[in-house]
Amino acid sequence: MSGLRTIRLARLVMAAGLLLGAVSTGRAAGPLAIQETRLHTPPDSHEPQRALIDLRNAGPDPVAQVTILCTFTGAGGAVLDTQTVSVPEIFGHAAVQAEAIYYGYPRASGAACRLTEPH
Repeated sequence: MSGLRTIRLARLVMAAGLLLGAVSTGRAAGPLAIQETRLHTPPDSHEPQRALIDLRNAGPDPVAQVTILCTFTGAGGAVLDTQTVSVPEIFGHAAVQAEAIYYGYPRASGAACRLTEPH
């Protein structure tokens, strides 16, 4: 597969950034939980939008191969795109941030992410 819409990116960041956009809360899967998803919409309409996902591992053991499914929605809740994000490992009692990128048009008005596999 090629093209900008098929690019998938996961980036771990140990500190949350200051972002603008829509917010949705996540659900827990054992000690691992999505605490928040924020949609970042840059002022330049040619730049991609980003869903930033805050994850927390409340347990003492590391969790590996975390998979997250993010759905970008538009007006009236119409699904514009879905992206899968992989996080290789989250240490025990750690918080990380993952990122899903939406390159499409029209601009998304929201993003919701969920864990796709039991951990």
